[in-house]
Amino acid sequence: MSHTADVPLEAPTMIRLASAAVMTQLENDKLQEFMETVVLPTPLSEELFGRFRDKWNYYNQHGAQHVERLGPPDGQERVDQGNLDMIRQVFRVWSDSTRLPLQKLDLTGATIDDQIFVDLLHAHAPNITELDLTNVTGVTDLANAYLYARSTNFPTLTSIRMTSMELVTGHQPRRKNGIATTEFRSLFMLGEEALAEARGPIERDGIRSPLSPSSMDIQEEEDMLIHEQPVNPPLITARAPNVRRLFLPRTPNKRSTIDEEEQNTHVILSKILSPLQKLEVLDLSYWSKTDDMRCLMPLSNTLTCLVLYEVPDLYHAIPSICQMTELQVLDISQSNKDTGTYPNPVTTLNKIIVSLKKLTHLDISSTNLATQPSSHDNPARYRESVRTDICGLQSLVKPLKYLGLFNCESASHVREIPAEVVSGDANEDQVITSLKMYKDRAGLLQNVLNESYQLYRFGNSNPLTRHTEALHLVLEAMHRHLADSTLQIAGSASLFYIIRKVDMNRDTKRRVVSALLSGMEVHMEEQVMVRNCCLSLCQFEIPQDILFDYSRLAVLLVSVLQHHNADNLTQRIVVFLLNSMACHVEGDQKVQVGSYGAIEMILDQISRKHTANICDDVMEVGWSFLWNITDETPVNCELFLNANGLDLFQKCYEAFKTERELVRNMMGLIGNIAEVDALRSQLMKDDYVNIFCALLTSQEESIEISYNSAGVLAHMVSDGEEVWEKLTVCRQEVMRKIVEATSTWKLATRRFINYRSFRPILRLLPLYHAYASQHWAVWALANLTTTDGEKYCAYVRDEGGVPLLQELVSNPITTQDIRHLANTVLDNIRAVEMKRINPNWRPDAHPTTTSPVFRPSYVSDVEEEEEGEAMEEEQQEDYINVDFDDVAVPMEY
Repeated sequence: MSHTADVPLEAPTMIRLASAAVMTQLENDKLQEFMETVVLPTPLSEELFGRFRDKWNYYNQHGAQHVERLGPPDGQERVDQGNLDMIRQVFRVWSDSTRLPLQKLDLTGATIDDQIFVDLLHAHAPNITELDLTNVTGVTDLANAYLYARSTNFPTLTSIRMTSMELVTGHQPRRKNGIATTEFRSLFMLGEEALAEARGPIERDGIRSPLSPSSMDIQEEEDMLIHEQPVNPPLITARAPNVRRLFLPRTPNKRSTIDEEEQNTHVILSKILSPLQKLEVLDLSYWSKTDDMRCLMPLSNTLTCLVLYEVPDLYHAIPSICQMTELQVLDISQSNKDTGTYPNPVTTLNKIIVSLKKLTHLDISSTNLATQPSSHDNPARYRESVRTDICGLQSLVKPLKYLGLFNCESASHVREIPAEVVSGDANEDQVITSLKMYKDRAGLLQNVLNESYQLYRFGNSNPLTRHTEALHLVLEAMHRHLADSTLQIAGSASLFYIIRKVDMNRDTKRRVVSALLSGMEVHMEEQVMVRNCCLSLCQFEIPQDILFDYSRLAVLLVSVLQHHNADNLTQRIVVFLLNSMACHVEGDQKVQVGSYGAIEMILDQISRKHTANICDDVMEVGWSFLWNITDETPVNCELFLNANGLDLFQKCYEAFKTERELVRNMMGLIGNIAEVDALRSQLMKDDYVNIFCALLTSQEESIEISYNSAGVLAHMVSDGEEVWEKLTVCRQEVMRKIVEATSTWKLATRRFINYRSFRPILRLLPLYHAYASQHWAVWALANLTTTDGEKYCAYVRDEGGVPLLQELVSNPITTQDIRHLANTVLDNIRAVEMKRINPNWRPDAHPTTTSPVFRPSYVSDVEEEEEGEAMEEEQQEDYINVDFDDVAVPMEY
């Protein structure tokens, strides 16, 4: 399978490193002391401000309890007082523009109040060039009045972005003192913040206020608002006459925040735009009731870019748009065709082309403007026009640099398209372009992701070569629109087919895994989403690629088992992932997985299968997971026992005793319990012992079942005769059967098992009262050091096994078979040591009849693996042998 290279890893910039160093200083030292003295250059100040903003935005979303706001019924919430105080403490320090200058003030996603907002703007007003208020909450229309009260102007401001309309729609006159009201929602309840404000600017919020001397007390401002302000103070655009770029998209599905019965859209936009005589770029996406848009006419000589995405019924505004003769970029695309239908589409598009001669970029996605002409809609062709199969573009004198044709029926599939770059669905280049252009537009992006899924699943007539670009664009789309379940489903399905063709670097793997986990976390109830994410995770190295978020994945997988227990395929995938996670990790992580309820959930799934009399992959791998998760982890063994795991073991054995893989996995688990001294007594029941004895002779395909059963019994008989007195089974008879079974095994048999430690085996060697335990233990050591001496000889030596083996050899009461096996282990260890000293050494050339002399250890650490790892790797391909093409699917529409 051919793969495309991933993007190269990027080293952090000096600015990022410097800001990270400052953040570390702030976390280790006192915030107040540091921030009152530090002086930073503008780039570092802006980078650090962004880090604080992101930190508190995250805290806002995940760590704060929200309380209902007592105030104007604006439908907003504010954070609790503790969080608000922290935000004030952090953001307020930037109100000293001398020490912490800002030219680009980016408050994207922040929750702040009017006072902090105005403090920031007022402090940096003389130098600020860019202002980004996208998705800012907490700012009200009173901020406009506060700015007016401070006579704040922005002479250098050239770019404004905002989604909230409070600063550009004016505010209602405030009620004067002495006038009663019965509207209780308009009453403000004073709290601790009022007490802090009453202490004055020196002690506010617990730190010295860095406000400049020109800053005014909030009470003075409110007094001025009541007594001196005009009815409608100037909007923020009136105080920034040099703005050249205004991005003012409304929030989708929230277009009715302004009372349009009192102010229509034309009046609102006229007030906003009239002061901006130098405006070049304007984005009015998602606005409604725009009618003929004559409010744009004053900008006809300056406006070069106009974005009207998802503005409905634009056919009314075409005459006004066509008078904007300086336009180079025009976007009149829609998210669906219902709002993008024009009465005479070919004539309309032709009029746009003829009128706007400087046009280089045009987006008409999800409209009917690129349709074929009809008898009543067929404008004349311009004599010197370009070659095109889109009739409405026949008047173009030269090709466009960009043309948006996504979701324009078959327009993007025609042969002659007069544009250098095209968004559409005809080929990989068009889909990649669509992913780039519509990353912020959920309505269009959802359909683009569906096309991406189709493209990278089924291919195209031309070879696909841009998987890496597609991967990072899909990741960005999923990150930007996490709350959109349909978009997440389409993105996860697309990811599944893309990541298999990209050689992902470490950072990209983390981004993909994080995107999948976030999608599952937010949309746990969506079965298709969960299945897609789990299938995609199967393409990673588990657990190596997910160790950075191991606990989170474990919690999510257990949650999937709870929410989607009726979906057999999802169950199979989740059990496989949990088993893979349990195979290769240390005890602490196993304990974590157990603490999240994974053991109980797996037992529940196994019980369901048993009740339905079904022995399938879920049951087999479920027992494999239990085997791995309990290996050298007594606390998980206890969780298994407390959940009546032994009863389920007996039921499954009686129902499916001929299923060898199942029995093997179950006995591996029982072996882990048998190694725990405090828990082994729970195995002392006749029914269990009879099962273990019956399995001693089970050697149809391998010795694993017989070996595991003998190991369980070897630990049980090691506890002495007294613990067997209440059983009807005779301990001496059991020991005889252990030795008899062991004698039938071939010493050179290679095993499908990997030990992490020999300590549970070595503890059996000195137990002369339990010769069967000694026999099984020394056979196990002889077998493993014979078949994999390079690995296991070090285990015996480093864990103190050599003196124990020498004692067995020299002790006269040791049986001849045990002595022979002990000598075999010692010879194997000596051979490995000699080969390390002399690679040409051969045992035949240096026969020995005595025990070897052992040198100090100089062998490097041996990589430890858990029991079941080799078998897990061997079974992985067969276990996940499902038709992924039938399961990773986007939402159907």
